[in-house]
Amino acid sequence: MKKLAAPPVGGLHAGLGRLLVVAVAAIGAACASGGGGWAVMTRAEIDAMLAGYAGNWALDESASSPQVTVPGPETRIGTRVVRADQLDDLRREAEERQRLMAIRQATFELLRHRPEALVLVAQGDELAYIPTPGESITLPLNGGWVSQTGGEHRVRTRAFRDGPRFGLEHTVGSDGWVSVVLEVVEGRLKMTRTMRFMSERVAPIVLVYVRTLA
Repeated sequence: MKKLAAPPVGGLHAGLGRLLVVAVAAIGAACASGGGGWAVMTRAEIDAMLAGYAGNWALDESASSPQVTVPGPETRIGTRVVRADQLDDLRREAEERQRLMAIRQATFELLRHRPEALVLVAQGDELAYIPTPGESITLPLNGGWVSQTGGEHRVRTRAFRDGPRFGLEHTVGSDGWVSVVLEVVEGRLKMTRTMRFMSERVAPIVLVYVRTLA
């Protein structure tokens, strides 16, 4: 598997590092984010749906949203008087803030990931998602999560269906979430990327792809 190649931003986190698939955790049949599950479709319906997405796609920059920058986190400036016996608590609070800022940065890196090319392949009960640059991943169509580890964070990914659309859902630790929804519109592939970190949300990024022969 190749390294996820989202552009590095700022100094809060050096990146997700090399992500290696280490486990697949099968969960229930209902697997969609706000929609129905793959299990409510017949095999023929699933194959017909995925056939419209399968193939090679190239990014159309002129029709896509511009790249986003990572906004600075909200900061509060103040003074605080602590006793000597509170220093350990203060240190733990600082470590927790540092951990959350690293997860926030990693979540933004997933949001900002901008494949120049994308290959989608349906393989029986699995879907191969192959971005360039980026991390290739094969996902079960039963809603199972693929767990990835590397660097400082654990990233879990699953495929989901929402009506005629499908996509990928990523979680970073327990605080970061990125959704990648795919939809074919007039022969073009529309990719909508949204993000949530704790209570923080940003405007969606929309990438548009056109079919290519290879």
